[in-house]
Amino acid sequence: MDTENLAANDDELNTNQGLESHNEQDEKDFINSLDDDFDPIAADTQVQQQEIETQAAGAMVFVGLMTIEQTMKTMVHPRFEFDPKQAESVAEKIAPLIVKYGGNPPPWLAKYMDEIMAVAAIGMLSLSSYMQVRTLKAEDIELAKKAKQKAANDDQQQEAA
Repeated sequence: MDTENLAANDDELNTNQGLESHNEQDEKDFINSLDDDFDPIAADTQVQQQEIETQAAGAMVFVGLMTIEQTMKTMVHPRFEFDPKQAESVAEKIAPLIVKYGGNPPPWLAKYMDEIMAVAAIGMLSLSSYMQVRTLKAEDIELAKKAKQKAANDDQQQEAA
């Protein structure tokens, strides 16, 4: 009876071992197949370099945003400003893309760069033209006020005389 139980246990044991079986040679082969050139110092240096590149890209984006902000102040309204937290968040989100693509557009977008630059140029020309017209109208209104005020002063002087 004991022998029958042992045989049953051996069958169960063999079934469980069938899921995964390996020997020492398999383990040695696996370990030898791993990258022998792994250098933890080089890996740390690479991670640090990537962090530095990402920070530099983020700073570059932030400077670009500040340039846009100054342009908006000049062209749209003198008190215009980006929310600093949002600007920083945008810089953090865009920085990895700059690092990833090396400052170039992604390949799927690169073929449309001429069109994008044309639209940007037309947009800038339109915006600057709009701002010029707005400034000229404001100057006209100011000149009209001054002319009206001068005419009123001249009328007062003639009545006084």
